Amino acid sequence: MLPDNFKQVSKQTLVIQQFLMEHLPEPINLQVSVINVSAEEIVVATSSPQVANYLRLYVAEVQQQIQETFQLSQKLTIRTIPDSLLKIECSRDLGKPIKVSNQTAENISRGAGWIEDENLKQSLESLADTLKGKSNSKG
Repeated sequence: MLPDNFKQVSKQTLVIQQFLMEHLPEPINLQVSVINVSAEEIVVATSSPQVANYLRLYVAEVQQQIQETFQLSQKLTIRTIPDSLLKIECSRDLGKPIKVSNQTAENISRGAGWIEDENLKQSLESLADTLKGKSNSKG
């Protein structure tokens, strides 16, 4: 289940990303990603320590521009994270999902019985029930 403010955060993230693309100098603007917007902070990440240091040098100015442009009050935080984490993209063509046997659904259901966290237990049981329904309807 997604948080109640997921759409708002997603929209803010995209808008701030576009703002940075337009207002930061090249090639800095191509090396930054807005990775989170929360009530307390806006997190901008880069894989380059040099770019991160550049942004930290001007963080007050960039933060002020973002706050004034979007009427936000969050603190701007700069993070350096591996490039492999920044470049994760979903393929648009994921292909057809594989069929899951009734035995696999039963194993998930049986495994859920051992889980102490009630939310996780319910999620696994729901998944198993869904998979059982799909397996029965396909054959």
